[in-house]
Amino acid sequence: MKYCQDCGTILKGRTDKKFCDDYCRCHYNNDRNRNREQYFKKINSILRKNTSILEKFVEQGTRISTPYMLSAAGFNFSFFTHQLNEQNGEMCIYCYNYGYVKINEGQLVIKQVTHSLSSN
Repeated sequence: MKYCQDCGTILKGRTDKKFCDDYCRCHYNNDRNRNREQYFKKINSILRKNTSILEKFVEQGTRISTPYMLSAAGFNFSFFTHQLNEQNGEMCIYCYNYGYVKINEGQLVIKQVTHSLSSN
C-alpha cells in the first residue's frame, strides 16, 4: 500500500503514483523548495546591493576607490557574479555589469562592463 507523500492518505490508481492530487503535489514541491528559494533570494539581494554601490560610484565620477570606502557603503566582497582576466592580465571581479580591479592593496579601479556574456 502506498501513501501520498504530502498528506499521507492511501493512494489509489497507478502503481507509480506519489500524490493524491495536484494540490498535494504542488504543496509538497513548494514546501520542499522554499528554503532553497529563500537562500537564492538572499544571495541575489546581496549581489544587487553590490551592483548598485558600484553603479553609484561610477555615476558620481569616482572610478578609483578603496576597499574601505566600498565596505563603508555596504559592499560585500564575498559575493560576486563572475571574474575575468583583462587583456593586461589583471583579474576583474564583477557584480553583474559593474566590476573592480585591484591596483594595489589600498586601491581599486571600478569599471562598467564592456563585454558581452551572451553565448554565440
